[in-house]
Amino acid sequence: MGTQSGNLSQTSSSSPSISSGIHVTGTVALDHSPLGQPPLGQPPPPLGQTLPPLGQTSGSVDEADPTNSQSHGAATAGQKRKEPTNKSPIWAHFTRCKHPNSDLIDTCWCTCDYCNDRVLCDTKKNGTSSMWAHTRKCATHPLHAEPDPKQAKLNRDNVSGGASYHKYNKKRCDDRCIDMIIKDELPFRHVEKEGFKAFCKELEPQWPGMDRKQAAKGVLDKYNFEKVVLLSQLKANETRISITADTWTSIQNINYLVLIAHFMDSDWILHKRIINFCTITSHKGEDIGRVVEQCLRKWEITKVFTITVDNASANDLAVAYMKRRLTSYKTLMFEGEFLHLRCACHIINLIVKDGLKELQDGIAAIWNCAKYVRSSSSRLDKFREFAVLEQCRANANVPLDVVTRWNSTYLMLEAALKYEAVFGRMGEEDCNFKAYFDETDRNGKPRVGPPSSEDWRNAKAFCLFLKKFYEATVKLSAWKKITANILFVEMVTLQTEIDKAIIAEDPILKRVATSMKAKFNKYWGSFKSVNKIIMIANVLDPRYKLQWAKVAMQKVNASYETIHSIQGDLKKILLKMYDEYKANEGSNEAELYMGEDLGFEGDDLENLDEVSKQIARERMAEQSQCIRNEVDQYLSDRYVSLLAKNFEIHKWWKANELTYPILSKLAKDVFAVPCSTFGLVKI
Repeated sequence: MGTQSGNLSQTSSSSPSISSGIHVTGTVALDHSPLGQPPLGQPPPPLGQTLPPLGQTSGSVDEADPTNSQSHGAATAGQKRKEPTNKSPIWAHFTRCKHPNSDLIDTCWCTCDYCNDRVLCDTKKNGTSSMWAHTRKCATHPLHAEPDPKQAKLNRDNVSGGASYHKYNKKRCDDRCIDMIIKDELPFRHVEKEGFKAFCKELEPQWPGMDRKQAAKGVLDKYNFEKVVLLSQLKANETRISITADTWTSIQNINYLVLIAHFMDSDWILHKRIINFCTITSHKGEDIGRVVEQCLRKWEITKVFTITVDNASANDLAVAYMKRRLTSYKTLMFEGEFLHLRCACHIINLIVKDGLKELQDGIAAIWNCAKYVRSSSSRLDKFREFAVLEQCRANANVPLDVVTRWNSTYLMLEAALKYEAVFGRMGEEDCNFKAYFDETDRNGKPRVGPPSSEDWRNAKAFCLFLKKFYEATVKLSAWKKITANILFVEMVTLQTEIDKAIIAEDPILKRVATSMKAKFNKYWGSFKSVNKIIMIANVLDPRYKLQWAKVAMQKVNASYETIHSIQGDLKKILLKMYDEYKANEGSNEAELYMGEDLGFEGDDLENLDEVSKQIARERMAEQSQCIRNEVDQYLSDRYVSLLAKNFEIHKWWKANELTYPILSKLAKDVFAVPCSTFGLVKI
């Protein structure tokens, strides 16, 4: 290696033109060659360091190679750096930056000539890659190119937060547009509006959009597809269907009926499906029954478990008509004893309305205050000015109620009670507010109000009393959760609240509770008047079983004979339902026994006297008590703790489905029963 270096040195001294073009980057020589020695006055370079090219000193490296300035640091003190040579064609679109407060070139940064964005351009670390990458995302750059439509894009999933690939698909865009129209209840012409088309063009330029006819056809196709899916799901489902039906008349005097199917699938997931929404000729019971029958026949539904309707007399006739039809189909269970279920929320509505009549004048006075505030924007602004003076919220407001919805009256009273002082101050200082109550209403009668202090006191006590009814209505009107097992619990809770109010010291509250008690007894006052399904659902709750009925009857001061009779009747009803399910399943499974009858003539009893033998026989008879069916086994098994957190009853039954194969089928049908028809029609 030293000989080769010596030859190169001789060549360079004799032929300068050749030596200047040779660049040697060998490592430090280990022998005593002249090229292996460092210049005088400098320490030897570390092992493995690159030597400078031939004919150059270490101080002139940056002048020979300007791109090496960043890696080696600044040039030798007092020596001006050369401007880097821009050889790539991309430099026609970029300009190197300068150091602040100086004319020196910044070799690390450059700016785009079109958008003025700073881009890295260090010759050692970045090169021109960053500049080429910038041209692909700079929309104003002449070298900017649209992405390939077939190329998948990286999209962040809003649910999991992970990244996923997104690729344009026209059918998927059409489907999402149809879903938007259905979910948001938009008119078909919405897709033809300029704002919507401009928005879609910005989001996905490749999507051509659709017109109103295509939107209508898409919605119809979606309906037909979902109908086929639901029909196949109903056919594959082995459980029975519970039905809710509701009718009403629109402001155009058109009669409508909505029919909803409730069922649980094989995974114990509760489903609610609207299977019909149509017009009917009248509200007569027979007409409603025929429409319901035609709808069920269209969906091939013959196994109906319960029909939940409100308390209109026409619905009684409609259910009676369906009972005859299901009997002819030979699919009616329990002889139709539990087919008719009255809407629990509708009953609560009737109970509360009877109580509201006792406070009609006081509630009317508060309602007139809310109506005055909501009648114009100027009055609302004035009300908010007084609210600020009384240190209330600046955006204070009071909602109006709806006559047919008692819960809206409760919410109005609850909101108005917060501004009692505000209305009192308006009555003293606002002339327009006082003049409003001197006028007559639309019926020519003097307008009630403003509310007195007694009216406010009665409203406050009434709101506290109605809170339990409002909470019960919210629970029972839920449709995404099982409500059948809590209806009996809520019934007893409401009866207890009414009984407490009857013995209260407040005469107004006592009068209200007495009126509500009469209506309560009409629908839920006796064991015979209540559909036993709601009690069986409570028995099938492993936290309560038969114990809740016993304790609940004690709370409402039922006699011992009544409590014992109800417990016995509930077990008989459960056994009756179990036997019918077992017969329909065609099960021949053997009975389950906890023990075996050992007889009374064993050799172990020979040495006992007559009294001891009798005691032994009685003990063996008790110990050999057999469990004849799954009902006995379920009732004798351990309770689930009442303190169990996040207990979900359908998951418990799903986990114990193999333990109670027949009883679990009954439980699945019972827990699908809706307690209310208010899932669609609000209170």
